[in-house]
Amino acid sequence: MTQYRKITKNMAGKLKPKEAYLFYCLALKSDFITYESNIEQESLAKEYGIEDTDQISDWLYKFQSYGLLRIIKLNIKGQYGKFQKCRYLLNTDNYVFISDLLKDEPISRQLKGFLILLKCKCLSGTNTTLYSQNQLAKELGIGKSTISNYMKEAEEKGYITKDEKGIHLIREDIFYLVNMPKPDSRKKKNKSEKSKEILTIILD
Repeated sequence: MTQYRKITKNMAGKLKPKEAYLFYCLALKSDFITYESNIEQESLAKEYGIEDTDQISDWLYKFQSYGLLRIIKLNIKGQYGKFQKCRYLLNTDNYVFISDLLKDEPISRQLKGFLILLKCKCLSGTNTTLYSQNQLAKELGIGKSTISNYMKEAEEKGYITKDEKGIHLIREDIFYLVNMPKPDSRKKKNKSEKSKEILTIILD
């Protein structure tokens, strides 16, 4: 079942594509309501697709320095003594919705991260940005040639289109739009709701 997560637009201009993708991976491993995550860095590294936990740690502290999350260190008493565990509280201010389908797309982590950043620069409630490629390079802090390469690959692989009205993300199953069913509408109906539906059918 497709799941959506809130991704803060505040990352755009602060994070590089590969870092934006790590933030997304962490969001997928957070609680849908509270956006708290207790994932171990080793597990997060595996989720991201690398073994270097030091790199993961550096990026997590970078996220905190930009106000994208808060790291809470907990002292835990276990069977074999005390140990420290980290909890991550993700910032969801000024957010967009992105589904978990992006994680399994057959493209690089860098391109996934770029698409996330591109969504962050779309007009509110749309999958369209009015920025030119040169403006995107400036807004995202990415070189013009790199932006050009990302755009070319994204267009060739069916993630974006371009026209006189702007740049459009076209995978609505990944990048949530306002006129789509709300992400939380996928939750299972409780017994009382089902009973009401059955009663309505009987009465009709």
